[in-house]
Formats: sequence, structure tokens, C-alpha cells
Amino acid sequence: MRLIPIILGLVMAGCAAPQVQRCQRYDALSLTRDNGFAASLEWKDDRAIDTPPEHVDVALTIVRPLRGPIELVHVQGDVETDRWVLSPPDQNNVASSVCWISPPGGISNCGATLQDLPYYPSGYYYLRQNGNTVFEAGLAFLICK
Repeated sequence: MRLIPIILGLVMAGCAAPQVQRCQRYDALSLTRDNGFAASLEWKDDRAIDTPPEHVDVALTIVRPLRGPIELVHVQGDVETDRWVLSPPDQNNVASSVCWISPPGGISNCGATLQDLPYYPSGYYYLRQNGNTVFEAGLAFLICK
């Protein structure tokens, strides 16, 4: 009989409403023709991307059809730490696309994932167009508490 209150407490705890993660989007960089599709980000926060649903957003404004993938490169110090090959899905020739680069297990809709975790956004970023016409690439980071 002593186990009934304990079992009842465990069942009630299992039925509790799920905790909603509080996530914040950090709009960070705009890579355009004016800056040579390259820019540096000084990240003064200790927050990092570590688990889904956290991810890097890459918003692209491009001319369709694409001639091949677009590469986004991340450099920290003098070392290339990440090179993502982005293949935005064809969306009936819509000029804008948003690619999510997520940790393993997350949604990565353009074929690129974060491999080295935790991922700290600071560093230098540049875009390789690979024969495509890109007007702009915007980078943002979704990080949850």
C-alpha cells in the first residue's frame, strides 16, 4: 500500500505538460557583393549551438536555376573549421531560399549539418558561389536555453 502514492506521483509527473524550450534568434551577418560575400562575426556570448532544434539559418537570394551547390565557409583564426555545401531545394524558381544547418538529428534542408559541437558562431565567413548568381546571403543563429 505504501507504493501506491509513489506510483501515483510518478504517473502524474509523467503526464505533466512538456517544457517549451526558449529559443532566441540572433541575426548576425549579411554577405553581399558590397562586402565581397565575406564578413567577420565577433561573438561575445558563451552560448553555442549544441542540439536540435538549434541551427544556423542561411537565407539566400539567388537567380534560378542553380548551376550547382553554393558553399559557405567558416574560418576561426587562420583555420577553416567548417565548409558547408548547400543545395537549396528547387521551389518553382522562387529566388529566395532558407537553408537550415543543424546538428545531427535536426532538420537540415539543404544537405549540410554541423559536425563539431558545440558550435560557436564567432569567426570569418565567406560564400563561394560556384557559378551561381547570388544577391545576398544572410546568416542567423537559433540558440535555445
